[in-house]
Amino acid sequence: MPRLLYTNRMEAGTGYRRESIRRLTNKKWLGITMLGGILVVILVGSAVMLQFEKPKNPQVKTYGDALYMDFITMTTVGYGDKVPITPGGRVTAILIVLFGLTLLTGFITTRASLSADKAQRRIRGLDQDTKLHDHFVVCGWNYRGKYVVERLASAMRKDRVPIVLLAELEEAPMEDDLLFFYYGSPTRESDLRRVNIAGARSVVLLADETSGGANDDRDAKTVLAALTARSLNADVMITAEVLEPENVQHMKRAGVQEVFDHNLIGGNLLAQSAMRFGVIEFVTALAEREANAKIFLIAVPDELQGKTCDDAAVALERDKSYTLLGVRKPDGFHICEVDLTIDSGDKLMVISEAKPPDAEF
Repeated sequence: MPRLLYTNRMEAGTGYRRESIRRLTNKKWLGITMLGGILVVILVGSAVMLQFEKPKNPQVKTYGDALYMDFITMTTVGYGDKVPITPGGRVTAILIVLFGLTLLTGFITTRASLSADKAQRRIRGLDQDTKLHDHFVVCGWNYRGKYVVERLASAMRKDRVPIVLLAELEEAPMEDDLLFFYYGSPTRESDLRRVNIAGARSVVLLADETSGGANDDRDAKTVLAALTARSLNADVMITAEVLEPENVQHMKRAGVQEVFDHNLIGGNLLAQSAMRFGVIEFVTALAEREANAKIFLIAVPDELQGKTCDDAAVALERDKSYTLLGVRKPDGFHICEVDLTIDSGDKLMVISEAKPPDAEF
């Protein structure tokens, strides 16, 4: 995207948010002014009413009697137990109804408008800041984002862990009680502060499609977002999508711990399926596994050091009900093969319904 066009969009978005806040503030003061006007009408009107009615109306002898009568008159309740009987009192009642009812209707309308504005601001992601902590932050948006949010929400619903979406969208792309949408760009430090990136549990950087551009441009935006997030939270776990394989190392240097390469993973799965039918079915079943079964990374138990992956898988299934997926060694992750030897410094990736005591994640 040309710098001038990008700058104009930023300025337009900032101006819109500033104007929305100004209008919201004006409506609040308008509501307060109307409420004050209602009180003035009732209090002053009651004093005037008392002057006219007290000498001739046995029902209105105190200021409290006049206040009560004016209130039920203004709200059109009209019980009939207290009514004005003098010409001046009746004129006063008419004026109280005209002014008071007009102000009361305006006040109710303003409050309803404020509530609608707040709801619209939430939908459009224009809330100022989040107070959430230990939450997930999803940055950017594409068609895969829906599945990412759905799976996160399904897995975290029991613990009620919130998910914050930060993207340059017109409104929230989906509805979920765990999802909080904020309009903004993950490349801007101010927007990342709005979603409290410093208190986040984990960050997912999607290959953003909202601003268009070539794959390299979108990867570059992801790298910049990773650098910005890492500068605000040195310990947060960052997972990111990459569209061009040659950009994987750039993301690693930017502080991304896990990079999802669509070309490598998708191409390899298709090739493996052609040679060994059923691989894609297995991976799909793993991806669709119920949310109460999660993937964890654990240290190698002492009794499994030096064992083969096949023996370790049998022992873990028998003793702990874990399903062994693979082994993380110093040179990278290895799929669990029959003759793969497990060493003391390795990590085991397992599936379990309950979190293991020594699990890293």
